[in-house]
Amino acid sequence: MKRTWTRTTAAIGMSAMLLTAGLAGCSNDDKQPSNGLEAPSANMNETGLPIVKTPITLKVWTPMQAPASQFISSYAQNEVYQELEKRTGIKIEFIHPPQGQEKEAFNLMIASGDFPDIITGAGRYIGGEDKGVRDGVFTDLTPYIEKYAPDYYKLVNSDAETKREATNDAGKFPAFYMVKPKQDAPFRRIMLKEDMLKAVNMDVPRTIADYEKLFKAIKDTKSIAPYIMKDNGMEEQFIGPYGILDGFYLKDGKNVAFGQMQPQFKEYLTLMNKWFKEGYINKDFAGLKNQQAQALFDSGKAAMLVDAVVATFNRGVQLKQSNVPAPYPRLKAGDKVHYQPADWPLPGQGQETVIASSSKYKAEAVRWLNYAYSKEGAMLYNYGIEGKTYNLVNGVPKYTDYILNHPKYGTDNANYILRVHFAPKLMYTDVEANPNLAKSPASAEVRQKWSDDKDVDSSLRLPPIRMTSEETDKRAKIMNEVNTYSDEMVLKFILGAEPLSKFDEYVSQLKKLGIEEAVTITQAAFNRYTSKK
Repeated sequence: MKRTWTRTTAAIGMSAMLLTAGLAGCSNDDKQPSNGLEAPSANMNETGLPIVKTPITLKVWTPMQAPASQFISSYAQNEVYQELEKRTGIKIEFIHPPQGQEKEAFNLMIASGDFPDIITGAGRYIGGEDKGVRDGVFTDLTPYIEKYAPDYYKLVNSDAETKREATNDAGKFPAFYMVKPKQDAPFRRIMLKEDMLKAVNMDVPRTIADYEKLFKAIKDTKSIAPYIMKDNGMEEQFIGPYGILDGFYLKDGKNVAFGQMQPQFKEYLTLMNKWFKEGYINKDFAGLKNQQAQALFDSGKAAMLVDAVVATFNRGVQLKQSNVPAPYPRLKAGDKVHYQPADWPLPGQGQETVIASSSKYKAEAVRWLNYAYSKEGAMLYNYGIEGKTYNLVNGVPKYTDYILNHPKYGTDNANYILRVHFAPKLMYTDVEANPNLAKSPASAEVRQKWSDDKDVDSSLRLPPIRMTSEETDKRAKIMNEVNTYSDEMVLKFILGAEPLSKFDEYVSQLKKLGIEEAVTITQAAFNRYTSKK
């Protein structure tokens, strides 16, 4: 199975005072709330549009994406949501937390006990959205989904993997999620400056040995450090060839392991330390932010970095340069690699959308959310308004200049204002529906470069497991110390501040910090996930 990314429920910090204030009177963790199906109001149409006979207002708490916030103050100004109101009869009163303060605003909302009808980003709840259902804060959607969200129900039951992700360990539905049945090629790859390849008369590298030859040739010719490494020293596209991953992964398809304590990780560190000593890696990499690294690459002071394919390609076009992607590197030619980002059908971390148990309009809210998974609704969310942002040409949506060359927003920002880019919805692929790629066929082509590699899969990837609140708390406490220590030592090993002869001592310290217990916790959650029908 090919997969896109890993989502695990993480603990979100909140003070004891806020937790006590917000959850006073909640049921205990082991007690399931009696959230049976509540009858809709007489105002609701059972089928078809509009959803209600007389307009109603639903309050929706959702963070606003930064590109949209530059031009509008609320998603109520997004043209898709305006059209949605006309079609459904439901007006949405959006509540947006301040930019950069989403976590704090969410915690304050939970502590206040004053909830809107719908909350997006409910994974911020301590223990995750499923814990919020068990606490009685969020509605158990299971009784509602099949009747009032038939399109969502059909979609998440379309295959076993999607259903495992959309349901909790008991097979219940805690939330609506963004669902992406078809996946794009990986958005992040090793990017190289084509002019530097030509200057040293070399092709795009395939193996680690190829990279070393390329780096030496560029350094000798250009007198620059060819590679700008990630600031934490952890680049999975060079870790992956050793058969491990950063963090928790599946080493044989069924057993969880922690990458930074494996013998192969020492091999990776040895290679990076060697490259750093040889001057192949920028000496200041650990202090460079992403924009600084991009600026060095764009100005020709480096030949390679790992970054978003399309963005790096498009910057090159603007600068009249050619930036090209490389395939995943191998230790030796012909190796199979198993670390490709996983194409999980629920890719939208942060889009977990729940209905508050206090809402008076549960059935109406479920039907409103379901519309984004219907054929008609998905077209609206993904493409915008027909005749305005797109037209059908021989049955295929084609964007208009209104979104491709918007005089005020520009294409990237219009992406969040004239359509709905991120939301609980049936999500189409970027190649199909992202106007940035539609505007530049060349960038769409480069995004898919190397996607036909048959010797690549994602079998090392841990699926999006769910942990209990106790597991989440325990593992988070362990991993806070483990990650702090490991991050520090990784840089020391690469920079040569600590000799690699101390790797065994480093692993021993990880064990003292509890990494083996964290692996056991993760294994238990994985076992429950795979046992779900």
